[in-house]
Amino acid sequence: MSQENLEIVARHFAAIVRVLNSYWKRPRSFAGAVEADELNADERTVLDGLHRDTHWTNVLGIVYEGKMECARGVDELLEAGRTYSVQVDEVAGLDRDRVLVVVRSAMQGESSGAPGAVSLFTVVTVRDGLIARSEEYLSREEALQAVGLKE
Repeated sequence: MSQENLEIVARHFAAIVRVLNSYWKRPRSFAGAVEADELNADERTVLDGLHRDTHWTNVLGIVYEGKMECARGVDELLEAGRTYSVQVDEVAGLDRDRVLVVVRSAMQGESSGAPGAVSLFTVVTVRDGLIARSEEYLSREEALQAVGLKE
């Protein structure tokens, strides 16, 4: 396990938490802000922390390729809720290039208003000091199995 990769992932997810915490004060399209080059410091940290060929598979199995697609994926997620927040519970090394991030997310549905909460187990691959892959799972066991490890 690389201590440097753990720190890269921890800083990246800390910036994501800050972005989501401030989002509801001034909701706007993340993809639109990327295109207009109107990102605040935390948003810039999140975007710049992604490898140009980044790949994000969310918990629903939807795949986003590249920085702009990931920005659009964030917009889709935020549009589905009246509120959405995350808290990082754990950042742990899996092997040389992969890190497990356990995130607790909470949301209130946009149309239903129904609250929901879930823990996500995200396997993050770091390449060239940047986030190259993020794959979300609903359980630690599923995440570890996906990378060939057992709990």
